[in-house]
Amino acid sequence: MSGPSRGEASPDAPRSIAWRISLHLAALFSVAGVHLPFFSVWLQSRGMSPTEISLILSSGILLRLFVGPLAAQVVDRNGRRREAVMLCAWFSLAFYALLGSVEGFWAILAVWLLHTTAWAPIVPFSENITLLASARYNLQYGRLRLWGSLSFLVSAYLAGLWLKGRDDSWIYILIFTALLLLALCSHLLPDLRLPLNRPRMVGAPALRLLRNPLFLAFLGANACLQATHAMFYTFGTLHWRSQGLSDAQIGFLWAEGVLAEVILFALGQRVAQRVGGVGLLLLAAAGGMIRWSMTAVTGDFTVLVALNALHAATFGCAHLGAMRLLADGVDADASATAQSLYTAANSALLAAGTLAVGPLFAAYGGFGYLAMLPLSLCGGLCAALLWRRRAGLRFSGGAIEQSARI
Repeated sequence: MSGPSRGEASPDAPRSIAWRISLHLAALFSVAGVHLPFFSVWLQSRGMSPTEISLILSSGILLRLFVGPLAAQVVDRNGRRREAVMLCAWFSLAFYALLGSVEGFWAILAVWLLHTTAWAPIVPFSENITLLASARYNLQYGRLRLWGSLSFLVSAYLAGLWLKGRDDSWIYILIFTALLLLALCSHLLPDLRLPLNRPRMVGAPALRLLRNPLFLAFLGANACLQATHAMFYTFGTLHWRSQGLSDAQIGFLWAEGVLAEVILFALGQRVAQRVGGVGLLLLAAAGGMIRWSMTAVTGDFTVLVALNALHAATFGCAHLGAMRLLADGVDADASATAQSLYTAANSALLAAGTLAVGPLFAAYGGFGYLAMLPLSLCGGLCAALLWRRRAGLRFSGGAIEQSARI
């Protein structure tokens, strides 16, 4: 096990690093907490049509598929993860500042793509630093990551309260403020680098990983499991409204799912030790088969409360399982690339699922949730391919310094 990097050698370093990473993750997910529910509303207030809004958001997702892995190749070679997050955060803020001063679809699209280019590496690099710190300083990944989920929940709720009765221009101000907070908090991240005497692997990290069939099965499992949320993320609120649920009940269901996820992250180490990373993926697949099949056919609030608690399985177990497998099965000098490929694969299939559920919801309403079952099944089958090798599963010949405590 390698020692702390420069500036991180004091006896209190693990505790200090834990709260610094937690603050950064809280700032990171505060951006998402405002952006996801309200950014499309701001675009509409700027005169964008539904088709133009869809094109702007989907183009950003597609761009992230390429930018993240390409940036990760550079970071895995020079090891400057903290500097990369800081640089991307400030550029992301600068381009977002420019977004508020442009008019018209093409100008907004161009600036949005610049912002997305800077934003794309931030989430996977932040997750990668969290995994490396968990391994190096014997921290629990789930205990660090739960602050991101809590921040998302609080930010979305407080933003909704603040925006009630106010002009939509406040959405831009809130997102800008969250991005500024993220840029400042990025300086809190620890500077984690590989030991200087450690031999580096030969060849591009992405090519080494993508030639490994087990890593491809890993990507397939997680992409399918995360894509099962496409219907829920896109039309969950509209579907529940059509079934007569009040906005208060709907808000409770969304909050409950995040809280279930937070509880899993807090207790994740015990679960991961019992079933392992592959076992967590299989639990996510089983949870998806139950959750989506029942959500398609029921509008009873009490039943939906029970079903929505399964977000801890469908999202939480899938994410924790992926992080454990990345920690155990990837060399440190390929870890940023592996994290970015994981994020890109998830984004690609989720984007495709988001496009597909529109016609499904228009034609079949809530029964469109049944289309999520094949994705859960496919994710479970890919995870089953990894089951026989679960004890010593390796994607690039080694682990991230030591197995992270998920």
